Amino acid sequence: MPDISVILPVYNGMPYLKESVSSVLSQQNADFELLILDDCSTDESVKYLQTINDSRVKLYKNDTNKKLFYNLNYLSRKSNSPLIKLWSQDDVMLPDALSEIVAFHKAHPEVGFSYTARNYIDETGSVIATAKYDPTPEIIDAETHAKICFYTGSIAGNIANVTIVKEALEKVGYFNEQMIISGDFDMWVRIAEFYKIGFMNKPLINLRNHSGQLSRQTKYYIRHIEEDISVFKYLFSYIPGQLKEYGQKELRKHKLMFYTTLMMHSLVKGRVSDFANYWKTISKIDNPALLMGYLIRQKFISKKN
Repeated sequence: MPDISVILPVYNGMPYLKESVSSVLSQQNADFELLILDDCSTDESVKYLQTINDSRVKLYKNDTNKKLFYNLNYLSRKSNSPLIKLWSQDDVMLPDALSEIVAFHKAHPEVGFSYTARNYIDETGSVIATAKYDPTPEIIDAETHAKICFYTGSIAGNIANVTIVKEALEKVGYFNEQMIISGDFDMWVRIAEFYKIGFMNKPLINLRNHSGQLSRQTKYYIRHIEEDISVFKYLFSYIPGQLKEYGQKELRKHKLMFYTTLMMHSLVKGRVSDFANYWKTISKIDNPALLMGYLIRQKFISKKN
């Protein structure tokens, strides 16, 4: 049994896939397996993957395109390790990432999942931003996690900097395959109900920013908000009452303001149907008219004063 399983869903991963896989296979002082599932790629991804000759690698293929969260579930079930490192075809793992993650989890068995700091690279692989100072504690309890969610949404920000304890995954259930965007956020909230969260305040990956990323495609914005809201509603279902009051106020200052900004932007651009869909979606968690008032006051009246 290896110490950690790296799971990598692939869909049209070229031209970044080779660098991503190479960064895993070059890990130092780590006992791992790399499980890869191709989700019906139409580029050269499969052809490249079939050239890999390494006993640590297992390659699987879907018969039909199943999307990210199905693929993560499939590979998680195939894993043979107590730790599951989620990975991405776009990103680059720094040389000691896996050994440091394994050591962290051995030191903190109470953690259900961990995430790390990260640098950002562009399409060419050049570092465009290094990890910023982050005051988040190393071990995060449920209350602290909830407070961070009210401000940022998903605490990890990305799947590629996350490692899940397989025992925790089996306890709370696998990823919600009905979700397209927020299945990771949903998972973190479910695990946080029962386990503490670990934060390694050291960049162990280079996260690539590029225009092809799913979450940056405007056609999915409303779906993203709808899924996020369902996660927030679940979070509210298990946190104490006093924290709920705090959370509603913080959501209105941060995440809901962002959603409302998108709604107002669609109205200004004359996309009336989008505006109506935003309104309907946001109303599932708060009053859109009230939020519009907050936004107008925040953007215009407060600036004049």
